[in-house]
Amino acid sequence: MLCSLPIHFVPVKQIRPNECHYSNHAMALADVIMHEQLWRIPIALERTSHAVMDGHHRLRAAQQLKLKYVPCLLLDYDHVKVHATRDSYLVNPEEIIRRARTGELYPPKTTRHLFPSPFPLCNISLPLLQGQAELRLSMTSPCSPAS
Repeated sequence: MLCSLPIHFVPVKQIRPNECHYSNHAMALADVIMHEQLWRIPIALERTSHAVMDGHHRLRAAQQLKLKYVPCLLLDYDHVKVHATRDSYLVNPEEIIRRARTGELYPPKTTRHLFPSPFPLCNISLPLLQGQAELRLSMTSPCSPAS
């Protein structure tokens, strides 16, 4: 199902995190992306708020690399389930979106989103995301699910 959705190139500044991240993991991810000069897996966003469903570390890596755009899947909570991985935190779509809008972030890895199928690989050249070349704002995903 996710492989049939278009990949949208969303400005990094429009994406709203709702969880903190582990700095070492984000830095390591940025190093891999820079070394490969490719962005491989899109970030999953809630369609209307651009709250991150999956990809907080990828978002931080994009910020560290000073990218202008990142490949994203725009999804609805009608098709994605979510639960808490930590006790004593309220986790539901409304609370996630509220936290994304207010900047009151959960600790890292507090939410766990369950998607209906694997994410597609997108393999986007880094210069495109840096704004060094013309970029269409969406593309159809050639379906090769990420493992």
